[in-house]
Amino acid sequence: MFQLEAHEACISNLNSRIERHGEERALAADVKFTTSASNSVLDQFGPGLKEAFFRKPTKGEQPDLPNIGGSGLSAVKFPSLEPLKLAHEFTGYELQIDGLLEGTEPIVLVDVKLKRFVFEPKEGGSVELSFTASANVDADELAELAEALVREDVRLTLKSPAKASTDEHPQQQLSDAA
Repeated sequence: MFQLEAHEACISNLNSRIERHGEERALAADVKFTTSASNSVLDQFGPGLKEAFFRKPTKGEQPDLPNIGGSGLSAVKFPSLEPLKLAHEFTGYELQIDGLLEGTEPIVLVDVKLKRFVFEPKEGGSVELSFTASANVDADELAELAEALVREDVRLTLKSPAKASTDEHPQQQLSDAA
C-alpha cells in the first residue's frame, strides 16, 4: 500500500466539483500533488517495478550515496522514456496536509481516493511522482485547500486504511503519460 509520512510535496492543481449521491449533491475536491521520492517508493506499487526502471551505475555514473542504505539501483535504465502512468487506485485513505511554516493548522481529509499516478525515473535513484487525491469536502475545507494551493509547498502524510482496500487493475499495465 502506498504511504507517505510528512513528505514534502507541491500542490499543483485544485479542482472543486459536485458529486451526486442519489438525489443529494455533495461538494468534492481533486487535489493534484507532485513530489520527489526515493525510487524505493516504486516497491509500494508492485514487486520488481524499481528494478524494471533502475540499474546499478557503471563507472563514472552517480552511485548511491553512502550511509543511506539504498539498493544500489541509482541509474535510469531507459533515460529516453516519457513519464509513465500507473493504473493503481487506492481508496479509504486519510490525508493530512501540513504547511511548512510553524503555526499552520493541518488539513485532514478522510475517505480519500488516490488515483492518476504518474512517475518519472531520475538519475541518482529518485522518481518524480504525481497523483490526484479525491475526497468529499465541506466549504471550509475547500477554502483551506485553496489557501494551501496558493502556498504551493506542503508536508503531506498519507495513511492507508486499516483493511487493505485497493482497486488495482488486474494487469497493472504501464502506459505513456499524456
